[in-house]
Amino acid sequence: MTDSRPISQSQRIPIIDILRGWALFSVVIMNYSTIYDWNTHAAKTEPDSLTSFIENTCELILGSKGWTLLAILFGFGFSVLLKNISKSGQSKYTFFLKRMLWLFVFAFINTIFFGGDILNDYALMGLILLFFYNFNTKYLFVFGITILLVTPFLQSYLGRLHLLFAPKDRDVFYELYNRNSVLDHIKANLFMRYKWMLRLSYSVILHLVQLGCFLIGAALHRSNFFLQTNINHKILKRTFGISLTLSIVIYFLQLLIEKYGWNFNSYYNLFYPQILSIMIFTATGIIWLYTSGKAKRIFSALQVTGKMTLTNYITQNIIAFVLFICLKPDWALHWYLLTGFIIYIIQIFVSKWWLRKYNYGLLEWLWRCLSYGRVFKLKNKSERTNWV
Repeated sequence: MTDSRPISQSQRIPIIDILRGWALFSVVIMNYSTIYDWNTHAAKTEPDSLTSFIENTCELILGSKGWTLLAILFGFGFSVLLKNISKSGQSKYTFFLKRMLWLFVFAFINTIFFGGDILNDYALMGLILLFFYNFNTKYLFVFGITILLVTPFLQSYLGRLHLLFAPKDRDVFYELYNRNSVLDHIKANLFMRYKWMLRLSYSVILHLVQLGCFLIGAALHRSNFFLQTNINHKILKRTFGISLTLSIVIYFLQLLIEKYGWNFNSYYNLFYPQILSIMIFTATGIIWLYTSGKAKRIFSALQVTGKMTLTNYITQNIIAFVLFICLKPDWALHWYLLTGFIIYIIQIFVSKWWLRKYNYGLLEWLWRCLSYGRVFKLKNKSERTNWV
């Protein structure tokens, strides 16, 4: 039996952290936009043209693209982790159950600050992902793509039965949210996450999409895709072109559906196909640009924040809780988004400073220690030497 431990910083794949960093940027922008919607939900006036433009643009480019990309990267990391654990001779199932349990603890703490938390879903669906671990690469791809193609049919079917939404639970959430006490804000966040989000549009449809992304991510690891991006330029360019074309087609199709009142979405809902096609187009574009050797400073910034995704994500939500949920400033949408952008920029510099001194982000280190049941060195050796 060999010793099991997390992969070192030198073993990390740069493009994976870069994609995590990009996804984290998407998440902070859209989460802050969501909180703006919460704070202005009772407004009786129509949003001005600038606000509408910003909302529509952000939704098109970033909306749900962050968590779907993170889901693919989660599946990738899942496969990496269990492969390493299997080599050590430990029970991969026991280890991963323990790891997901601790992730749920982090998720619960994060939910106190933001009711739209996604970590709960990773912890839950990560357990289901275990059932697919012994599938080969081909079947992982087939099952993942099949789930993503079939889910829009199910979404439309449940929509025709009017089973996707829960307006009563939404009203309870806003009743709690509108009260001006920290305790009520916490109750509202917990209610949203563990009650309102049990509606079928979330508990079934979103989780199926998430599972499909998990399986594709695991298959990408098994196929060594991210280790052979220079070799797979043809596949990369083809995927980029197909996803870009599909994104454009679906976008204009949605415009026609809205303009002429077609009932296409009643039979095959294009919401997630559009999200996934834009997410894939964006991600493959980033990979393509990265392998070309351009924009190195930007990729370095994305990479350093991506190494501390968990720490940065929860920090973003704590700041939003204090600044936006508790104080509820009477700001326009662009100030919310600008704040998110500034926070992300600050996190780039903080992450860079932190990783010069330490091996992991603080919460990443804590999660590893809890998962493995042992304390790993947090302080960077070279930094300790320089300090002495």
